[in-house]
Amino acid sequence: MKTLAIINEKGGVGKSFIATQFALFCRFKLGNRVLVVDLDQQRNTSDILINSGLCVPTDTTAGLIMKNGGLVKAEEPFMVIPGDDNLLELESMRDAAGITQNLYSALDAVSDNFDLCIIDCSPSADVRQLIALSLSTHYLIPFHVKSESISGVEKTLARAKVIQENVNNSLEFLGLLMSMVKMQGIQKKNFEWVIEQTQNLLLQKTGKFEGVCCIYDRSEYTAAQQFCRPVFFSENGKPRREALELARVWVSIFKQLGLTPQKQIQIKKSEDSDKLVAVDVQPVAEH
Repeated sequence: MKTLAIINEKGGVGKSFIATQFALFCRFKLGNRVLVVDLDQQRNTSDILINSGLCVPTDTTAGLIMKNGGLVKAEEPFMVIPGDDNLLELESMRDAAGITQNLYSALDAVSDNFDLCIIDCSPSADVRQLIALSLSTHYLIPFHVKSESISGVEKTLARAKVIQENVNNSLEFLGLLMSMVKMQGIQKKNFEWVIEQTQNLLLQKTGKFEGVCCIYDRSEYTAAQQFCRPVFFSENGKPRREALELARVWVSIFKQLGLTPQKQIQIKKSEDSDKLVAVDVQPVAEH
């Protein structure tokens, strides 16, 4: 199981959007079994995934697992370990080793049941971020195209480097991912400045598409999060332009994680509610 930590010390940089939409894409467009861990007590990622109708919550929460230990019942191929207020108490416990071991044990026990684990970290430089980096195989840093955002990125990179050198030698950096980019006015100038300053650190596109990855500021992305659905879902069956644009980013991340695509899974709107349902989903099992 590959484990991807999505981190940044600043809030509002698109972490929840990336965690939810990448998870949905990997599960339904690429057919992989996905587990999401929400380490943010605001649980935006948890709520969107659960309310979509496509992702099943575990019978316990991230905060309880990290505080008290315990295992996860991996009964479905797409699940989320929800965030909760217990996460706020972890820093005061002063037991980083014990908390890390609790989450490690829970994830290790289900590692054969999932291809990918996505950890959505809280927007703060506390023990949760350090634990996520300690347990992950890869990490990704989304950020806004603003000069002041670079300072936050530098701090996050420095913390990750310490973890990589002293705790988790196999941790790999996928890159910086520009988020909510507007190609007009001062934002366009900022974009060009960021490209110049951070070229070697930016997440690169793979395959026939060249250049750096970025997520543009699209109203469709906001709508998808608001209505708890994948960007790629369209009731009329016609692909959205924004979905194709975003797919290039997700496929690039997917390939750099070293994952293998499986059979695509169709989804449709439920006849009984506004939620979505998967069609012909197989029970969870090892590939």
